[in-house]
Amino acid sequence: MREDYIEIVNPTGQRQAKRGDLAERHLENLRGLRVGLLDNNKPNAGRFLQFIGAMLQERYADIELVPKRKMTRMEADGLVELVGRCDVVINAFAD
Repeated sequence: MREDYIEIVNPTGQRQAKRGDLAERHLENLRGLRVGLLDNNKPNAGRFLQFIGAMLQERYADIELVPKRKMTRMEADGLVELVGRCDVVINAFAD
């Protein structure tokens, strides 16, 4: 390589599309269920979950929402508690 040239390298690599299957659904709907809303303590995660919770309550008036905000960024913080108290948990990741 000559000294008067600069080599530009793209660190992103090649894009590869991956296709995966959705998890099997065990419930027909959320009627009468307890729904956990797990906030990952990042900006806007709480706002997003409030929006989702309001939308779900419009559709299913008899659901109970159980909000929980993680106090650390650890992977499973708060999840075990919600799984024990709720039928379904929605975990938000935001920034």
